[in-house]
Amino acid sequence: MLRKLDRAIVLVTSGSLVFLLLLMTGATISGVVARYVLNDALTWSEEVARYSMVWLSFLGGGLVFRHGGHIAIDMFIRKIPEGFWRHIVFGISQLIILAFLAVLLWKGLDMVERGRQMTTPALQIPMMLPYAAIPVGAALMIYHLVVVTITSYCNAEDPISAVQINLNAD
Repeated sequence: MLRKLDRAIVLVTSGSLVFLLLLMTGATISGVVARYVLNDALTWSEEVARYSMVWLSFLGGGLVFRHGGHIAIDMFIRKIPEGFWRHIVFGISQLIILAFLAVLLWKGLDMVERGRQMTTPALQIPMMLPYAAIPVGAALMIYHLVVVTITSYCNAEDPISAVQINLNAD
């Protein structure tokens, strides 16, 4: 049951990333074609591309975390011999990341609330929609952080090498 839910979260996130990348690319190409071929600038294309990129960045951050793709300075952890202390230091680093993401989630929700009163200049949509990328992305990153950490400790693997999760295993 949990594995199916996990796969669904990863699948929906991956599909959303593909859609957002296509949307951003289409909006950018449309803007360029309209400006340089039709000699008429589109008012909405830059905004669509910008907000698509914001959502793409925040949603993609969770999957990148899941597969160990974020920039990390793990030199200190790698110097600790495998075993108990490496797990302790890894756990502390995960708690620090969790605390940062919790603050990001909390402040992101605050920004969404403030964005209710504002609209975007070209699209005239509430700013809460672009701002919602922050708490949604933070929540997804927290989810993936928890999955990676629990999997690492439950499998009693070296925490550094256990960041990749096999999503195809049943």
